[in-house]
Amino acid sequence: LYICFFGKGTNLNFLLFKANWFRLLQLIPDCCRRKTSVGCCPPTLKQRSDMFARAVLMISCSMLTAREAAGQTAEFQSEAEPALNCPDSYRARKGDKVIMEYIGLLANGTEFDRGQSEFTIGENKVIPGWEKGMTGGCAGERINMVVPPEFGYGDSPSDKVPAGSTIYFITQLQAVIRTTKPVAGGCNEGQKARPNIDVTMDIEGRVITPSADGQKFVDKPSLEVRFGNPKAIRFVRGLEAGLTGACPEEERLLLLGPDLAYGAAGKSDGKVKAGQSVRVEVRIVRVRDKKPADQGLVLDFLATISEGKLKNFSG
Repeated sequence: LYICFFGKGTNLNFLLFKANWFRLLQLIPDCCRRKTSVGCCPPTLKQRSDMFARAVLMISCSMLTAREAAGQTAEFQSEAEPALNCPDSYRARKGDKVIMEYIGLLANGTEFDRGQSEFTIGENKVIPGWEKGMTGGCAGERINMVVPPEFGYGDSPSDKVPAGSTIYFITQLQAVIRTTKPVAGGCNEGQKARPNIDVTMDIEGRVITPSADGQKFVDKPSLEVRFGNPKAIRFVRGLEAGLTGACPEEERLLLLGPDLAYGAAGKSDGKVKAGQSVRVEVRIVRVRDKKPADQGLVLDFLATISEGKLKNFSG
Protein backbone atom coordinates (compact mmCIF):
# COMPACT_ATOMS: atom_id res chain seq x y z
CA LEU A 1 0.00 0.00 0.00
CA TYR A 2 2.86 2.36 0.82
CA ILE A 3 4.41 1.75 -2.60
CA CYS A 4 1.04 2.22 -4.28
CA PHE A 5 0.80 5.74 -2.91
CA PHE A 6 4.38 6.95 -3.05
CA GLY A 7 5.99 4.82 -5.77
CA LYS A 8 8.98 2.52 -5.70
CA GLY A 9 12.26 4.02 -4.57
CA THR A 10 10.63 6.90 -2.69
CA ASN A 11 12.52 8.47 0.20
CA LEU A 12 9.37 9.60 2.01
CA ASN A 13 9.80 6.89 4.60
CA PHE A 14 9.06 9.30 7.41
CA LEU A 15 5.32 9.00 6.70
CA LEU A 16 3.53 5.91 7.99
CA PHE A 17 -0.11 4.90 7.76
CA LYS A 18 -2.16 3.84 10.76
CA ALA A 19 -4.22 0.70 10.41
CA ASN A 20 -7.35 2.49 9.24
CA TRP A 21 -8.06 0.15 6.36
CA PHE A 22 -11.50 1.37 5.37
CA ARG A 23 -10.34 4.91 4.80
CA LEU A 24 -7.12 3.70 3.22
CA LEU A 25 -8.94 1.54 0.68
CA GLN A 26 -11.01 4.56 -0.32
CA LEU A 27 -7.82 6.38 -1.21
CA ILE A 28 -6.24 3.69 -3.38
CA PRO A 29 -6.78 4.29 -7.11
CA ASP A 30 -9.29 1.86 -8.66
CA CYS A 31 -6.66 0.40 -10.98
CA CYS A 32 -4.52 -0.56 -7.99
CA ARG A 33 -7.36 -2.34 -6.24
CA ARG A 34 -8.33 -4.25 -9.39
CA LYS A 35 -4.68 -4.92 -10.33
CA THR A 36 -5.66 -4.55 -13.95
CA SER A 37 -3.02 -2.05 -15.05
CA VAL A 38 0.69 -2.56 -14.41
CA GLY A 39 2.38 0.62 -13.24
CA CYS A 40 -0.88 2.50 -12.85
CA CYS A 41 -0.03 3.73 -9.41
CA PRO A 42 0.96 6.17 -8.25
CA PRO A 43 -1.01 8.44 -10.61
CA THR A 44 1.16 10.53 -12.91
CA LEU A 45 1.35 14.29 -12.41
CA LYS A 46 -0.74 14.76 -15.55
CA GLN A 47 -3.51 12.75 -13.93
CA ARG A 48 -3.54 15.10 -10.94
CA SER A 49 -5.73 17.89 -12.24
CA ASP A 50 -5.90 19.23 -8.72
CA MET A 51 -2.54 18.45 -7.14
CA PHE A 52 -3.54 19.50 -3.67
CA ALA A 53 -6.81 17.56 -3.63
CA ARG A 54 -4.97 14.45 -4.79
CA ALA A 55 -2.19 15.02 -2.29
CA VAL A 56 -4.69 15.21 0.54
CA LEU A 57 -6.16 11.90 -0.63
CA MET A 58 -2.68 10.40 -0.64
CA ILE A 59 -1.94 11.16 2.98
CA SER A 60 -5.18 12.29 4.55
CA CYS A 61 -5.45 9.08 6.53
CA SER A 62 -3.86 9.12 9.96
CA MET A 63 -0.10 9.59 9.85
CA LEU A 64 2.69 9.24 12.37
CA THR A 65 6.44 9.28 12.05
CA ALA A 66 8.36 6.20 13.11
CA ARG A 67 9.67 8.09 16.10
CA GLU A 68 6.20 9.13 17.19
CA ALA A 69 4.94 5.58 16.79
CA ALA A 70 7.68 4.52 19.20
CA GLY A 71 6.73 7.27 21.63
CA GLN A 72 9.73 9.39 20.75
CA THR A 73 9.97 13.01 19.63
CA ALA A 74 9.46 13.64 15.93
CA GLU A 75 12.17 15.32 13.90
CA PHE A 76 11.68 17.97 11.27
CA GLN A 77 11.78 16.43 7.82
CA SER A 78 11.07 17.73 4.34
CA GLU A 79 11.44 16.31 0.89
CA ALA A 80 10.62 17.41 -2.64
CA GLU A 81 8.57 14.97 -4.68
CA PRO A 82 9.83 14.90 -7.32
CA ALA A 83 13.09 16.82 -6.81
CA LEU A 84 13.70 19.16 -9.75
CA ASN A 85 17.46 19.50 -9.17
CA CYS A 86 17.68 23.12 -10.25
CA PRO A 87 21.10 24.86 -10.13
CA ASP A 88 22.16 25.85 -6.61
CA SER A 89 22.01 29.53 -7.51
CA TYR A 90 18.29 29.16 -8.24
CA ARG A 91 17.39 27.53 -4.93
CA ALA A 92 15.45 29.54 -2.37
CA ARG A 93 17.69 31.14 0.22
CA LYS A 94 17.69 33.74 2.97
CA GLY A 95 16.42 37.07 1.68
CA ASP A 96 14.34 35.56 -1.11
CA LYS A 97 10.60 36.05 -1.20
CA VAL A 98 8.74 32.80 -1.83
CA ILE A 99 5.18 32.13 -2.94
CA MET A 100 3.82 28.78 -1.82
CA GLU A 101 0.52 26.93 -1.76
CA TYR A 102 -0.07 24.57 1.12
CA ILE A 103 -2.33 22.13 2.91
CA GLY A 104 -1.85 21.58 6.64
CA LEU A 105 -2.80 18.27 8.29
CA LEU A 106 -2.87 16.98 11.83
CA ALA A 107 -1.56 13.52 12.71
CA ASN A 108 -5.09 12.08 12.52
CA GLY A 109 -5.49 13.27 8.94
CA THR A 110 -7.66 16.29 9.75
CA GLU A 111 -7.04 19.25 7.47
CA PHE A 112 -6.61 22.38 9.59
CA ASP A 113 -5.64 24.92 6.94
CA ARG A 114 -4.97 25.47 3.25
CA GLY A 115 -4.19 28.45 1.07
CA GLN A 116 -1.38 30.52 -0.42
CA SER A 117 1.33 32.35 1.49
CA GLU A 118 4.06 34.80 0.55
CA PHE A 119 6.96 35.50 2.87
CA THR A 120 10.63 36.40 2.84
CA ILE A 121 12.98 33.73 4.17
CA GLY A 122 14.82 35.04 7.21
CA GLU A 123 12.24 37.57 8.36
CA ASN A 124 10.73 35.08 10.84
CA LYS A 125 7.14 36.08 10.05
CA VAL A 126 5.91 32.51 9.60
CA ILE A 127 6.45 29.29 11.54
CA PRO A 128 10.11 28.15 11.50
CA GLY A 129 9.15 24.93 9.72
CA TRP A 130 8.04 26.83 6.63
CA GLU A 131 11.27 28.78 6.39
CA LYS A 132 13.30 25.63 6.96
CA GLY A 133 11.26 23.63 4.47
CA MET A 134 11.37 26.22 1.70
CA THR A 135 15.09 26.94 2.03
CA GLY A 136 16.90 25.11 -0.75
CA GLY A 137 13.72 24.49 -2.70
CA CYS A 138 13.34 24.88 -6.48
CA ALA A 139 10.46 26.77 -8.06
CA GLY A 140 7.78 24.28 -9.03
CA GLU A 141 8.69 21.60 -6.49
CA ARG A 142 6.10 19.87 -4.36
CA ILE A 143 7.57 19.74 -0.88
CA ASN A 144 6.18 17.52 1.89
CA MET A 145 7.06 18.41 5.48
CA VAL A 146 6.85 16.86 8.93
CA VAL A 147 6.93 19.77 11.39
CA PRO A 148 7.37 18.96 15.09
CA PRO A 149 6.09 21.46 17.69
CA GLU A 150 9.37 23.34 18.05
CA PHE A 151 9.22 24.23 14.36
CA GLY A 152 5.47 24.75 14.37
CA TYR A 153 3.21 26.21 17.05
CA GLY A 154 5.06 24.91 20.10
CA ASP A 155 3.19 24.25 23.33
CA SER A 156 0.52 26.83 22.62
CA PRO A 157 -2.65 25.93 20.70
CA SER A 158 -3.26 27.81 17.45
CA ASP A 159 -6.75 27.89 15.99
CA LYS A 160 -7.39 24.24 15.02
CA VAL A 161 -3.93 22.98 16.05
CA PRO A 162 -3.73 21.55 19.59
CA ALA A 163 -0.77 22.45 21.76
CA GLY A 164 2.32 20.32 21.21
CA SER A 165 1.19 18.96 17.84
CA THR A 166 3.38 17.60 15.12
CA ILE A 167 1.84 18.91 11.91
CA TYR A 168 2.20 17.93 8.27
CA PHE A 169 2.29 20.11 5.18
CA ILE A 170 1.90 19.37 1.51
CA THR A 171 3.23 22.41 -0.31
CA GLN A 172 4.10 23.62 -3.76
CA LEU A 173 6.79 26.24 -4.19
CA GLN A 174 5.24 28.44 -6.85
CA ALA A 175 7.92 31.13 -7.11
CA VAL A 176 11.22 32.38 -5.76
CA ILE A 177 11.65 36.15 -6.08
CA ARG A 178 15.08 37.70 -5.61
CA THR A 179 15.96 41.40 -5.79
CA THR A 180 19.32 41.52 -7.54
CA LYS A 181 19.66 45.31 -7.78
CA PRO A 182 17.62 47.34 -5.31
CA VAL A 183 16.99 51.05 -5.76
CA ALA A 184 18.90 53.12 -3.21
CA GLY A 185 16.42 54.72 -0.88
CA GLY A 186 13.54 52.87 -2.48
CA CYS A 187 10.59 54.75 -3.98
CA ASN A 188 7.19 55.94 -2.86
CA GLU A 189 4.10 53.79 -3.20
CA GLY A 190 2.85 55.75 -6.19
CA GLN A 191 5.98 54.84 -8.16
CA LYS A 192 5.83 51.09 -7.51
CA ALA A 193 4.55 48.42 -9.87
CA ARG A 194 1.05 47.45 -8.78
CA PRO A 195 -2.37 46.40 -10.09
CA ASN A 196 -4.09 48.69 -12.60
CA ILE A 197 -0.79 50.21 -13.63
CA ASP A 198 1.22 49.85 -16.86
CA VAL A 199 4.71 48.46 -16.24
CA THR A 200 7.44 48.62 -18.86
CA MET A 201 10.29 46.18 -18.37
CA ASP A 202 13.51 44.95 -19.91
CA ILE A 203 13.06 41.19 -19.75
CA GLU A 204 14.89 37.99 -20.65
CA GLY A 205 13.51 34.56 -19.86
CA ARG A 206 14.88 31.03 -20.15
CA VAL A 207 13.72 27.56 -19.23
CA ILE A 208 15.36 26.18 -16.07
CA THR A 209 17.34 22.96 -16.53
CA PRO A 210 19.37 21.06 -13.90
CA SER A 211 22.80 21.91 -15.35
CA ALA A 212 22.39 25.20 -17.20
CA ASP A 213 19.86 27.61 -18.62
CA GLY A 214 17.72 26.12 -21.31
CA GLN A 215 15.80 27.54 -24.23
CA LYS A 216 15.35 31.33 -24.31
CA PHE A 217 11.66 32.09 -24.72
CA VAL A 218 11.49 35.87 -24.30
CA ASP A 219 13.99 38.69 -24.81
CA LYS A 220 12.51 42.17 -25.04
CA PRO A 221 14.13 45.44 -23.93
CA SER A 222 10.79 47.24 -23.69
CA LEU A 223 7.82 45.03 -22.85
CA GLU A 224 4.82 46.86 -21.42
CA VAL A 225 2.24 44.97 -19.39
CA ARG A 226 -0.92 46.21 -17.74
CA PHE A 227 -1.03 44.71 -14.23
CA GLY A 228 -4.34 43.68 -12.72
CA ASN A 229 -5.91 42.26 -15.86
CA PRO A 230 -8.01 39.27 -14.76
CA LYS A 231 -7.86 37.84 -18.29
CA ALA A 232 -4.05 37.96 -18.52
CA ILE A 233 -2.26 34.79 -19.54
CA ARG A 234 -0.65 32.66 -16.85
CA PHE A 235 2.89 33.95 -17.47
CA VAL A 236 1.80 37.59 -17.20
CA ARG A 237 0.12 36.76 -13.89
CA GLY A 238 3.44 35.27 -12.82
CA LEU A 239 5.25 38.48 -13.76
CA GLU A 240 2.76 40.49 -11.76
CA ALA A 241 3.17 38.21 -8.74
CA GLY A 242 6.94 38.59 -8.91
CA LEU A 243 7.18 42.30 -9.70
CA THR A 244 4.45 43.92 -7.62
CA GLY A 245 6.12 46.41 -5.31
CA ALA A 246 9.20 46.91 -7.52
CA CYS A 247 10.54 50.43 -8.17
CA PRO A 248 11.70 51.86 -11.52
CA GLU A 249 15.28 50.72 -12.26
CA GLU A 250 14.99 47.89 -9.77
CA GLU A 251 16.19 44.50 -11.02
CA ARG A 252 14.74 41.16 -9.98
CA LEU A 253 15.30 37.50 -10.71
CA LEU A 254 12.04 35.59 -10.92
CA LEU A 255 12.10 31.80 -10.68
CA LEU A 256 8.61 30.68 -11.60
CA GLY A 257 7.10 27.22 -11.34
CA PRO A 258 4.74 25.96 -14.06
CA ASP A 259 1.64 27.37 -12.38
CA LEU A 260 3.05 30.88 -12.81
CA ALA A 261 4.69 30.20 -16.19
CA TYR A 262 3.01 28.13 -18.92
CA GLY A 263 1.37 25.36 -16.93
CA ALA A 264 0.62 21.88 -18.17
CA ALA A 265 0.12 23.02 -21.77
CA GLY A 266 3.46 24.76 -22.28
CA LYS A 267 4.10 27.79 -24.49
CA SER A 268 2.29 27.72 -27.82
CA ASP A 269 5.53 28.06 -29.82
CA GLY A 270 7.07 25.08 -28.00
CA LYS A 271 9.90 27.04 -26.37
CA VAL A 272 8.60 26.19 -22.89
CA LYS A 273 7.46 22.60 -22.54
CA ALA A 274 4.59 21.39 -20.39
CA GLY A 275 5.36 21.55 -16.68
CA GLN A 276 8.67 23.41 -17.01
CA SER A 277 9.85 26.10 -14.61
CA VAL A 278 11.41 29.28 -15.95
CA ARG A 279 13.99 31.88 -14.96
CA VAL A 280 13.21 35.52 -15.77
CA GLU A 281 15.58 38.46 -15.35
CA VAL A 282 13.75 41.78 -15.23
CA ARG A 283 14.64 45.47 -14.95
CA ILE A 284 11.75 47.85 -14.36
CA VAL A 285 12.01 50.62 -16.95
CA ARG A 286 8.88 52.64 -16.23
CA VAL A 287 5.71 52.59 -14.17
CA ARG A 288 2.77 54.70 -15.32
CA ASP A 289 -0.99 54.71 -15.60
CA LYS A 290 -2.08 55.01 -19.21
CA LYS A 291 -5.72 54.74 -18.13
CA PRO A 292 -6.18 57.21 -15.28
CA ALA A 293 -9.26 56.79 -13.15
CA ASP A 294 -10.81 60.02 -14.36
CA GLN A 295 -10.43 59.10 -18.04
CA GLY A 296 -13.58 57.04 -17.98
CA LEU A 297 -15.51 59.88 -16.33
CA VAL A 298 -14.42 62.30 -19.06
CA LEU A 299 -15.45 59.91 -21.82
CA ASP A 300 -18.82 59.28 -20.17
CA PHE A 301 -19.36 63.02 -19.81
CA LEU A 302 -18.58 63.68 -23.48
CA ALA A 303 -20.87 60.83 -24.54
CA THR A 304 -23.68 62.28 -22.45
CA ILE A 305 -23.27 65.68 -24.11
CA SER A 306 -23.18 64.20 -27.60
CA GLU A 307 -26.41 62.32 -26.94
CA GLY A 308 -28.12 65.47 -25.72
CA LYS A 309 -28.89 63.92 -22.34
CA LEU A 310 -27.27 66.58 -20.19
CA LYS A 311 -29.91 69.04 -18.99
CA ASN A 312 -29.25 72.76 -18.45
CA PHE A 313 -26.01 72.61 -20.44
CA SER A 314 -25.33 75.32 -22.98
CA GLY A 315 -22.44 76.44 -25.10
